[in-house]
Amino acid sequence: MTDQLLLFDSDGAERAVDDVDGLLLGTGHVVRRDGGARVSILVDEVWRAEALCAELRLRDLDAAFEVSRDDSDALVVGTRPTERLLPLADRWQPGRRRTAPPRLTSGGLRLWVISGGRRVEDGYLLPVSATDDSRWARSGSALAGIGLTATLVGPRGGGPAYRITSVRRLRRLSALVGARPDGAPDYLWP
Repeated sequence: MTDQLLLFDSDGAERAVDDVDGLLLGTGHVVRRDGGARVSILVDEVWRAEALCAELRLRDLDAAFEVSRDDSDALVVGTRPTERLLPLADRWQPGRRRTAPPRLTSGGLRLWVISGGRRVEDGYLLPVSATDDSRWARSGSALAGIGLTATLVGPRGGGPAYRITSVRRLRRLSALVGARPDGAPDYLWP
């Protein structure tokens, strides 16, 4: 019965702009620009870029991707500046006092998984920013808040990333993120 409810939660969840917090709990960035804000994230595979653009468009955000100027092996997925992302930019403003982690939704978790999640021998890894360790605790708290207690691992463990283990948690992760996007290899999806 519980798994059925979880599947309903992931597949039937309303998609919202606040889901984009999932990218920022991972390796994404938000900047204010042109009277609005835009989100960008580096990904390593075309299927990730295409799936993220599709997911962002489902949230009425204009998104596109291109080859990174700094790393020809990476793709940059980004939204156009929009006022709809200003509340998100406010939540993630550097130096702003934060009282609680952002609420991670199943849609936000899906974005995080698409952007860089991968299976490993002993679980599933969700990457976090290598350049902003101040976000790590927020990411771990947000995962715990959705019922996915995870362990922060360093570079030797494939990180920086949060590792989700145990059959129960991995089932929950799979149920929350829903169906594998077109083009996503089965071995990378939870």
